[in-house]
Amino acid sequence: MTNDLGHLPKMGELDDRNLDRLETWYAKAYQDDNLFRTLANDEVTLNMFLDWVALMYGGASGLDRHMIELCRIRMANVNECFH
Repeated sequence: MTNDLGHLPKMGELDDRNLDRLETWYAKAYQDDNLFRTLANDEVTLNMFLDWVALMYGGASGLDRHMIELCRIRMANVNECFH
């Protein structure tokens, strides 16, 4: 299965833990699940990404939130990603 935005497969059925995590994703990030379901194909990668997001956006990183957002926007632009 591929999504409309790329060639990587998206995880179809999620276990209960990842369904809960996806609900948090919807509530705190956005309603598009392409990135989450793509990363969910590999549990280690998903965990690493979610840990990074928690560090960056949870305030523990020590980096200015505006700088984090500017970097996120720039990386998305460079990679032609709409996120």
